[in-house]
Amino acid sequence: MTGRFKTVAAVDFWKPACDTFQYNHPEIKPELIFNADINQLIVSGELEDICKKNGPFDLVVGGPPCQGLSLAGKRIQDDPRNQLFKSFVKAVEIARPKAFIMENVPGLLSMQSGLINKAVLEAFKEIGYNHFENHQPAILKAEKYGVPQIRRRLFYIGFDKNIDLDQDFTWPPEPTHSDEKKVTNIQQQDLFGSQITIPHAVTVEDAISDLPSIKSGEGSDVVEYSLLKPVSSLFQSLMRDWSMCSRNFERPMLFNHEASKHTPPLIKLIEVARPGASVDPKYTDSRKWDPKSPGYTVKALGAGGGSTNRRAFHYDPHTPRGSTIRENARIQSFPDWYRFIGPKTHQMTQVGNAVPPLLAKAIGLTLSKFLDKQ
Repeated sequence: MTGRFKTVAAVDFWKPACDTFQYNHPEIKPELIFNADINQLIVSGELEDICKKNGPFDLVVGGPPCQGLSLAGKRIQDDPRNQLFKSFVKAVEIARPKAFIMENVPGLLSMQSGLINKAVLEAFKEIGYNHFENHQPAILKAEKYGVPQIRRRLFYIGFDKNIDLDQDFTWPPEPTHSDEKKVTNIQQQDLFGSQITIPHAVTVEDAISDLPSIKSGEGSDVVEYSLLKPVSSLFQSLMRDWSMCSRNFERPMLFNHEASKHTPPLIKLIEVARPGASVDPKYTDSRKWDPKSPGYTVKALGAGGGSTNRRAFHYDPHTPRGSTIRENARIQSFPDWYRFIGPKTHQMTQVGNAVPPLLAKAIGLTLSKFLDKQ
């Protein structure tokens, strides 16, 4: 999305994620999309070979789970759930990029009174990635970067010790939107004291009101674009822009817009719920969208599929149903050309696990501007 980076290789242990990635990125060599355990690629020496043949690299990006991190004294214990974090650090050490980005849950900063965070920073310093005093780990609000969703994620960014950080590096990225939920633009001062206007947070209505109206059990995995309603927001225009799609053999279509079929009792619960309120008391994280606010955090389904109720419900009183994959993808800021592959439960998890593309774009822009100066 920045136009400044090109993905060279990718690895994921979960095949559905690799299938979706391969479909949406036919420009990447299939042999460089690895459905594998990253640790096995490291131990076997294959990752080192990949880096020698395809490097050098500017950036390594990953989101290793760190929920299992714990400390013994000042060192991270050998908890099996730590292995992916250690593998990410090792991958950075092998690839030796100019910079890395690591995404995680916000709670990591405060775990064990901040000691886990210190241990993570030390692990990167040991392999020659430092300067963290210039760019502390930051919790970013997705809605402040044009994502129509209230979502908080923690980002670590690190540079090779040979990179000169005396030049200006903006971190965290400058917000492009207000996080106000009111449908008004916000006045604020820029660095020079001048009044500037930044737009309000993108709402659910801004994000999805142009999608075809469907009821419970209706819709299709592929829909003609002619069935969409007229564009009513800048965000919708951005989502419908196919100029960045690498699949030149396809004409624009709308994907993954199929509603699950609900029971009559659940439909009744949806109908009587107010916008912003809980729909089913048994599922506290299932609420009806408020059309005038950003959406709730899009979540992945639980292990083994979880509950299909673990989602938002549409605000339109004429369509009492749960959200579709495409609606969730819009709330995550995935453009319409990005198609999710596999069973619907897998698609839902892929959408929920992702970093919102517009948030990633904001990080990519501030990083590319800095690296261009080097």
